[in-house]
Amino acid sequence: MIVEPIVLGGAAQLLVVMSSYLLVPVFSGRVVRYVVLPVGVKPPADPAGLRFDPSTVIGKCENVITVTFVLARDVAGIAIVFAAKSLVRSPQMRQNAAFYLGGTLVNLVWGLLVAAPARVLIAGLG
Repeated sequence: MIVEPIVLGGAAQLLVVMSSYLLVPVFSGRVVRYVVLPVGVKPPADPAGLRFDPSTVIGKCENVITVTFVLARDVAGIAIVFAAKSLVRSPQMRQNAAFYLGGTLVNLVWGLLVAAPARVLIAGLG
């Protein structure tokens, strides 16, 4: 089944791509917290007092990489990102597997839910 792109024209396609790159990281933290954390619980403050929480930075980078791989039709790349993050986070995952694995999966699924329709809009299903 070949379905042509829905959005035609370079400017309109660029708007769809840029919107997905903006939408995914802006709302990913809210989506992850909503799904992973119990109602009314806020994530703990960073004890080191860092300006940027490393988990947030890693998650936002994961968002950008996920959108890029989906738009480029490279599903193997998404698997590599997931595997690499799991290896790096293995000590934390041993302590709180549900939180870290759940957060990673929710973050990945959120990226797919936004980027896959964008891909269909600009490139179709063919």
